This record gives sequence, C-alpha cells and structure tokens, in this order.
Amino acid sequence: MTGFLGGLTASVVLLTLLMGAGSHAVSPAALGDALWAHGVLGPRLRRFAAVVPPVAEGVLGAAGAAALLMGHQRGLQAVLVAAAALFALYAGYTRHVLALGRGGPCGCSGREVPLSRWVTRRAAALAVLAAIGAAAVEAGPAELSTAELVTLLLAAPACATLLWSLPAAMHEPAAASGHPPARATAHHPTTTTVHRTAEGVPTRWTSPPAP
Repeated sequence: MTGFLGGLTASVVLLTLLMGAGSHAVSPAALGDALWAHGVLGPRLRRFAAVVPPVAEGVLGAAGAAALLMGHQRGLQAVLVAAAALFALYAGYTRHVLALGRGGPCGCSGREVPLSRWVTRRAAALAVLAAIGAAAVEAGPAELSTAELVTLLLAAPACATLLWSLPAAMHEPAAASGHPPARATAHHPTTTTVHRTAEGVPTRWTSPPAP
C-alpha cells in the first residue's frame, strides 16, 4: 500500500479531480461560457477546451481511485503525473488571462466565482501536490497503521474541500469592500453676544454653540 504522504496527496488530488468532473457534469455550459468571456482562445480551441479537460478530470480521477484502492503503484504514479501536468496547464492559462487584464467567471463550477489569482494559486498547489504524490508513490509501498489510515481518511476529504472552495471563500464582492456613507453633520446655530467695555463701548462676538 502507498505510504501516508503518497496516500494523502494522491487522495486530495483524486478527490479534487472527481469534484471538478462532477461539477462540470452538473453545469456543462459553465466552462464554455467562461472561456468565451475570457476572450483568449479562438472558437475551435474554445470548443476543444470546453470538452476535453472535464473528460480528462473524470477519467484521471476514476483511474487513479481504482489504482489507489487496488495498490497499483505504476498506474497511480502515471495518473498523478498526468494530473500535475493538467493542473499546471490550468495555472498557466489562468495566469495568462489575468496578465492580459481579462475577467469573467473561472468556469470551475456552476457557481459564479470570478477568475482571480486564487484560482491560479489553487491550480498551482494541486500541481505541486500531484508531483509530490507521484514522487512518494515511486518510493515504493508502505504499510499504514490504523491511526495513519484513519487520519488519511479524515484529512483527505477535508483538504480537498478546502482547496476546492478556496477561490469562492477568498472572493470579496465589490459591495462588501465599499465604505459606509458618511454621517451628516448637524448644523448648530451660533449665538451672537453683546458686551460692553469699561468705557461703555458695545462689542460683539460670536460664541460657539453649547455642546
């Protein structure tokens, strides 16, 4: 069986792949609309990119899960290497779109999450995790204790969920960042007081309003 590090990183990557594929299956038009809004790819490439990556996510997620459960080290390593390349491609594309000053939704899911640097960072983090997992799997199988297995089963879904929801969690709508309206300052009338000097000459000055 794969060691703890390899099992954790592989599980996080595979769960994220399956979550992405499931999200695209629920909202199949989301990615195509996002690619059109980015305005970077031509029509032919846009149609290709709207179909192939979601299918690749589903195939890699399912194949990797099967290899992990059956203890197929070589198959799991191949899936993780391919996943690292796919996530690196995502990171490079989103960084390029942001560098051009383009916007629009990220196309990750049916939710209206805008494209941001957090989408790029998530893809880069997943690419690194997949590469680490591939290297750990190459090191060979290892027996996990009961505590390690329980920890892995609890930590992997939690980490995958956190990574998946990172761009949405870090998104700050423009309305939330606005400043509250300034309070109107009440106008207090001033009072003019008449005084007389010792010589009996009247003088006037304006007194500030009472607090």
